[in-house]
Amino acid sequence: MNGRTEASRGTVVIPLDERPGTGASRARRRAVATAAALALALTGAGVGAWAVGGSADRELVAAADEAPSNVALIGTPEASYTASWNRVEAVNDGAGVSTGGAHDATWATWSGDRPASQWLEYSWPAPVTVDRSVVRFWTDGADANGDNVRVPASWVIQYWDADAGAFVDVPNPSGYPTERLALNETTFDAVTTTRLRATFQALRGATVSTWSAVGVSEWEVWGTGGVAEPEPVDPHGPIDLTPVHVPTDVGVLSALPAEIDAVFTDGRVETVPVDWEEVAASDVAEPGSFDVTGTSSELVEPVSGTVWVRDGDPGEITAVDTVSVVTLAGAAPRLPATVTAAYEDASKDSRVPVTWDAVDPAEYAEPDGFFFVAGDVEGTEVPAEAVVFVVAPDTGEDTTPPTVTVLAQPGPATSGWYVQHPTVSVVASDNRDPAPAVEVSLDGGPWAPYAGPFAVDEDGVRTVEVRATDEAGNVGTGSRELRVDTVAPVTVATLREIGSSVEITLRATDAGSGVDKVQWEGPGTFWGTYTEPFTRALTDEPQVIEFAATDAAGNEEARQQVVLPALGAGPALAVDVEVSPRCLAGTAYVAVRATNGEDVPVAVTLSTPFGQKAFADVTPGRSAYQSFAARASAVPAGSATVTATTVLDGEEVTASVDAPYDALDCG
Repeated sequence: MNGRTEASRGTVVIPLDERPGTGASRARRRAVATAAALALALTGAGVGAWAVGGSADRELVAAADEAPSNVALIGTPEASYTASWNRVEAVNDGAGVSTGGAHDATWATWSGDRPASQWLEYSWPAPVTVDRSVVRFWTDGADANGDNVRVPASWVIQYWDADAGAFVDVPNPSGYPTERLALNETTFDAVTTTRLRATFQALRGATVSTWSAVGVSEWEVWGTGGVAEPEPVDPHGPIDLTPVHVPTDVGVLSALPAEIDAVFTDGRVETVPVDWEEVAASDVAEPGSFDVTGTSSELVEPVSGTVWVRDGDPGEITAVDTVSVVTLAGAAPRLPATVTAAYEDASKDSRVPVTWDAVDPAEYAEPDGFFFVAGDVEGTEVPAEAVVFVVAPDTGEDTTPPTVTVLAQPGPATSGWYVQHPTVSVVASDNRDPAPAVEVSLDGGPWAPYAGPFAVDEDGVRTVEVRATDEAGNVGTGSRELRVDTVAPVTVATLREIGSSVEITLRATDAGSGVDKVQWEGPGTFWGTYTEPFTRALTDEPQVIEFAATDAAGNEEARQQVVLPALGAGPALAVDVEVSPRCLAGTAYVAVRATNGEDVPVAVTLSTPFGQKAFADVTPGRSAYQSFAARASAVPAGSATVTATTVLDGEEVTASVDAPYDALDCG
C-alpha cells in the first residue's frame, strides 16, 4: 500500500516480552512455542485466532449485549438547570436517598425563578437498547406549596429519534408514578437510541402562582449497549509490531521512532510511518514509566509504546528479550538490527544494537523446521538469541479479496454527527498482494483512484464507498456514512411592547441536523431552556437578555443578546435581524437581513465593515436585505449594525441592534 517500505518478503519477527532474570532454557521454550503458533497462522490453521482472539473491547461489547444492566452508570447526565449547591452527576453515582443527605448527593432545580417544566437527560457514546426506568425523587417536604423541592405533578420519558431529529415519547409506558419515598419504575417497549430524556412538570402551589423545584437523587435506566464497539480487526493486517521502549531522563522529552516494522501473516515485514501523541513536560517530570499511543496511515489499529523516565544511571543490562523469526523456505531470515534490553532499574530500551552470527543457508533451505541464532549485544556480556522457524510458502490459488477499512478523523460527537469536517483515509490489505489497487466514490459519484487521505469539506449526509482489487482480481469493498454538520444554529429575537413590559420571542433555525434546544437568561434568572415567548417588565436600568441555540449534532451557537431599554427610555422597535457570512465563487460575503415587525413602515440602515445601505420605506412584514462583498476569500468575526427609524404615536423612534457573525474562510 502507499507509503509502505517492504523490508522483507520472507521473514517475520516476533519479539518475546521476556522478564529480567529468567533462564535461557525458558526463553527457548517460549520462543519455540511462539514460532510454532505463528507457523500455524502462516499456513492458515490459526489465522482466525490471530485476527480476533483476545480482544478485551469485544468481550466487553459481547457482555453488554448478553445481559441487561443499569446503563445509566455509563451515560453522561445533563439537565435544563441545576442549582449551584446540587450536582447533576449524582443521578448516576449508584446511590440515592429520598430526602435529607448532602446537597451534592442529588440533582435539584430550586432557584428564585422556577419554571413549570424541567428536564434530565442521559447520553451515551454508542447506542443503547433500553426498556425500563427507575427514578428516586428527592424532596424536602410533602405539601403542595409551590415552593421548595417536591415530587413533580407529572412526567414523561422520551428517546432521541435520530431519523426524525427529535425527542419522541417511549412506546407503551406502564405509567409515571411520583411516589415521594419509593422507587418509581416505568417499563416500556424497547427503544434503541443514544439519548434518553425525562421531562418533569413541576407541582403548582395551592394558593400562589408558582411552581416547586424538582429533585432526583438516582435515575436508573436498564438495557444493553452503550459501549462503543472498536473498529473491525483487519484479518490481513499485521500480527505484531516492532516493540517500542524508549528511555529518557527526568525532565527530558525523548524522541519516539518515526517508523516501525509491521509483521503480516503472509510473511511480509513492512516499514510503516508512525505519528505519536504529544508527550508533555509534565509526563517526564517524575521517574517512572507511561504508555504512549501512535497512529499510522498504513494501519487500522493504533500503535503503542512505553517511555521509561530514569532518575540517574539505569545500571547494567540484566536481560535481553528473545525474538522469534519466521521465514519462508529458501529465503534468508531478516534478523532485527536491535533488541530490547532490560536494566537494573527495571527500565527497558528497544534500540540496543545487536550483531548476529552468520546463518548457514542450509538452515532455512527446507520447510517445517527451526533453528537458533546467537547474537552479541553492545555494552553487555548478556547474549541475544533468535529462534528462526522455516515454513513453506503458500502457493495455492488466491481467492481471498482484500480487506477494506474506511477511517474518518476526528471522530463523531456523541450525537453521531461529525461537528468538524473529517479527513477520510482508507486502509486496504491483502493476504498476497502488498499493494491492492484502491478506488473511492463519494456520494455515488464516479470511481477514482485513492491517492491518500482526503477531506470531506461539505456538510450533509455523505457516503464514502471504497473498492480494492488485488493482483488475482479479487475485489473487496467497504463504505462509511458520514453525517456532517459543522455550522451552529442561528437564533433571532423578536421584541413586542406590552405596556411597560416587553414580550420576547426566540426563533432558531439550523440547516443541518436541526435545532435541539434554545437557552436564555436575564437578570435574576438562570441559563434555562426556552419553551415559549416570555415577558420581561422594564426597570429603571437597561436589561441584557442573552440567548443561544444548540443543534442536534451538538454545535453551540455563540451567545447572542438583546438589550431592553430602561423604563421611560422610549419604545423599542420590533425588527428581526439575521446576519450570516457566506461563500460565493471563492469570495466571502456578509449577508444582512432586517425584517419589519411593526404595523407601520420603517426606515432601515444596514451597516457592516464592508459597506452600508439604507432603505427608506420597509413596509410591515417585509425585509431589507443586502449581501456585502468582503473582496477577499475570508472574513474575520465581526458584527453588523441595523438602525431602524419610524414614527409611533406622533413621536420619532429609533432603535439600533448590533448582530455578531462568525469568521469564515472560503479559500
